[in-house]
Amino acid sequence: MTDIITVALSKLDADPRNVRKTYSADGIEALAANIRADGYRLLQNLVVRKGDKKGRYFVVAGGRRLAALKLLADAGEIAKDYPVECKEREGEIATEISLAENVMREEIHPG
Repeated sequence: MTDIITVALSKLDADPRNVRKTYSADGIEALAANIRADGYRLLQNLVVRKGDKKGRYFVVAGGRRLAALKLLADAGEIAKDYPVECKEREGEIATEISLAENVMREEIHPG
């Protein structure tokens, strides 16, 4: 299942199954600046699965984007319940999605 849903930012949580566990503060601030510059829109949807509590979702892929959005919300630039477009996936494949997103990407060629 892959459905596009809209979820309030305040209902999104980092997924404990996400293979990436740390982010640099500078990287999150730079990503927040990029989101700000594009009118507070994400270029790529978050990928989520249903959370443990009703109405909550775990972010399977897009933890850095989630952190950047929360930084913008904490700064008062967007609402805490800012609507975020997400792709909903089944929970059983959460780790595989997270791993694929982090392993399969390729760095930009410097030339």
